[in-house]
Amino acid sequence: MLKDLRESLEQHPVPLLRAIAAGYNLDVSRVPRSELPRVLAEHIAHPETVAWVLDVLTPEERAVLDRLIAEGGAFPAHRIMREYGDIRELGAGRLERERPWEHPISPTERLWYLGLIHITFGVVGEFRGRICYIPSDLLPLLPPVETPPVQFSVEAVAEPPHVRAAGLAFVEDAFVVLSELQQNPAPPVDGRYVPPEVLARINERLRYPEPHIGHERETRRLGLLLHLLRALHLIETDRRGLLRPALPRVRRWLEAPRVRRLFSLQRAWAADQTWNELWRVPELRFERTGWRNDPFQTRRRLLHWLAQVPLDTWVSVDSFVAAVKRVDPDFQRPTGDYESWYIRDARTGRFLRGWESWDEVEGRLLRYFLRGPLQWLNIVEVGYDDSPTPQAIAFRITREGAAFLGHDVALPAPPPRRPVRIEPDGAIFVPEGADDWERLHLERLSVPIEPPHRYRLDRERIINVLLEGSHPDRIIAFLRHTADNALPPEVEEQFWAWVAGFGRMRVRRVVLLEVDSPELLEEVRRLPHLRPFIREVLNRRTVVVDEDRVDDLIAALRRAGYLPRVEEW
Repeated sequence: MLKDLRESLEQHPVPLLRAIAAGYNLDVSRVPRSELPRVLAEHIAHPETVAWVLDVLTPEERAVLDRLIAEGGAFPAHRIMREYGDIRELGAGRLERERPWEHPISPTERLWYLGLIHITFGVVGEFRGRICYIPSDLLPLLPPVETPPVQFSVEAVAEPPHVRAAGLAFVEDAFVVLSELQQNPAPPVDGRYVPPEVLARINERLRYPEPHIGHERETRRLGLLLHLLRALHLIETDRRGLLRPALPRVRRWLEAPRVRRLFSLQRAWAADQTWNELWRVPELRFERTGWRNDPFQTRRRLLHWLAQVPLDTWVSVDSFVAAVKRVDPDFQRPTGDYESWYIRDARTGRFLRGWESWDEVEGRLLRYFLRGPLQWLNIVEVGYDDSPTPQAIAFRITREGAAFLGHDVALPAPPPRRPVRIEPDGAIFVPEGADDWERLHLERLSVPIEPPHRYRLDRERIINVLLEGSHPDRIIAFLRHTADNALPPEVEEQFWAWVAGFGRMRVRRVVLLEVDSPELLEEVRRLPHLRPFIREVLNRRTVVVDEDRVDDLIAALRRAGYLPRVEEW
């Protein structure tokens, strides 16, 4: 709640109170210090004084007052002073020596020395910090302002010559990542990142590949995709320390319609606290000097303004950037700190500090959002000019983007599941609408010819799947199911020829519990809480135990009074 006029005046030193009185030609030379705030407040808030001061204010000074009235009486102080001019907040000694009220440097400072506006720490909307305000008892005496003087407006333009629409490419590329890690689980780099050689294989199959592949942190679109798949817990590190798909969750995800999968990626991106777009703007370089930005809040403000853009309309990128600068320039720096972030221009090396660098930092970040994450996630489609190095000049909210932003739009129903077609020679055609969970397993059994639609069954891949623990009957049943029982006899005949002799030998990885006497083993087998761990008896002193429950078995043995020695094989 705003302070009233008397409370506000009580915060000022005596020279400033006398300067305010001089602005109204009010003689307070005989008024005691303790009474000065009351006397001034009664005088300034008198209707005749208000009418007089409104009459003598210049248009520039009225503009400052109208802005604060339109904002409900309070606004971040740095915004007011940036737009309308500074206020020199001087100590008592300098006030008496320099008498700044006689020559104010801005319309804002003139209102300050008339006691019409004040500064304190407070909250305005989501901003918390120094605010400039009109006292609560003075505000009702001022004429209302019907509409805010600053409004969000963008420029509609004709459809640009070149349009890049992502569609569901991000969803398809997510499938590529999951399929590659399913076929080739890999040890992570630095504890979580996909190794460069695996990245390179993934990159070759992407709809929009990265120009250069090194460490995952150096990628942009692919890096974001991998980050979101981890955020959705679709990629995990298994017990052997390898990166692979988390199959139960992956199955639920791949069985959902593709648009729903896109929405899950969009929501994961919007809610992410760590993915930092600012640090990925290619035109900028950063120095780690302790400053931090909040990518989540930046993204939230961006999406708020993007939701104000009219639908079914091509909008000028320049006008969108200008609109955000006009209405919410501090969208990523809520405190208005433009000095402590150490950012350089990537080309010149020049430090980009101060409000004057807004277009080179904030402006570039907004443009990166549009041509990067917002386009990749199919929230916008982007139009480019005809120049040799095409520049993004316009964008339009997509149908899926409108739904994500909260608009009431109708989305098409997902297509019905369509079976794959398997030819007599083992060639496979995967139509639009095929089940991606089934396609994930189909890719393990085949080699791509023209992905994502044409494959060919492959003997080596089928054998590898068998060696991983599957069975020929399961594989042939899967092929029949995916083809809606239209599996050519030639394919079945070739399949059984490939797997002939499978299972005549077995190799098993087991965990053994060995005891030093048959009597001790019988004792263990009689205990009800130990019996469920035993899978198979090999001889009178050795049994096979459940590999997945070794830790539980050891704990159960200790509770029963046994102290087993654990040996690595």
